[in-house]
Amino acid sequence: MFRFNKDMEYALISLVEMSRQNEDDLLSARELSERYAIPYKLLARILQKLSSDGVVHAVQGPRGGYRLAEEPKKIRLGWVIKAVRGDERIADCLTDDGSCAQEDCGCTIKPIVQVFQDKWVKFVENTTLDEFAKSELATSFAE
Repeated sequence: MFRFNKDMEYALISLVEMSRQNEDDLLSARELSERYAIPYKLLARILQKLSSDGVVHAVQGPRGGYRLAEEPKKIRLGWVIKAVRGDERIADCLTDDGSCAQEDCGCTIKPIVQVFQDKWVKFVENTTLDEFAKSELATSFAE
C-alpha cells in the first residue's frame, strides 16, 4: 500500500496547524515539535524545505516562526509532496530513465502502474490544504 513517510506526515501536521491560525500568527518549529512529539531537528529540516519551495513563510528571530505563504485553498498537496520529497514516481519503471529489469521480459504491469500514477498525481494536484485540513475528503470518500 502506498503510504506517506514521516516527513510527509510531519509536514502535513504542521501545515494543518498553520491553516488553523490567524493569517499573521506564527508557529515555531519548537512549539510544533513539542505539541506533536516530533523530533525538532527533523521538523526544522522539513519546514526549511517547505520554506525554500515557497509553501510557508519563515520569520527569523526570537519571536519568529512559520506561517502559510498562501491561503490554504491555494496550497495543493502535490506542491507539498514535491517540496518535501521531490519528484517521485510510485515505481522505478516510471522514473525519467525508465529502468526496469522486467521490461525485456515483457512486463505486463507497467501500463496499469502508469494509470495509478496518473490518478494519484491528479488527486494530489486537485486536493487543497483547505480540503485536507477540514476533512472534507473523509466525507467524500465515505460516500
